[in-house]
Amino acid sequence: MWGKVQTVGTITEFINKEATLGTAASFHELLDWALHPVEQTKEVGANIAYDKIEPFLDIICVMSYPLASVIITMAGLLYIVNFKEKSISWLTKTTIAYVFIQLLPMLIKILIQSMTY
Repeated sequence: MWGKVQTVGTITEFINKEATLGTAASFHELLDWALHPVEQTKEVGANIAYDKIEPFLDIICVMSYPLASVIITMAGLLYIVNFKEKSISWLTKTTIAYVFIQLLPMLIKILIQSMTY
């Protein structure tokens, strides 16, 4: 069962330049686009706008973890040396900021989509 090799086609057939790649749109999607072109254009524009912003959001999300870790470590050290109120304040603010930054891509996507409708 595992040792059998079946040839389906040649590489040149697979990499055919005249192949119809990307034409797998269903008739329903095509009909929806034909009946509602303005709404479809808005949705495509919103997706393009989000795609342009997404790399920056990814960088912010990735950088938030190490920064939050350093601040929480400093807050722990402050707690040890008896600055408890300042330490709790730093922990609370850092936690809220970290969660907000992690939710930022979703919130931006919702904001962009709500502006188009």
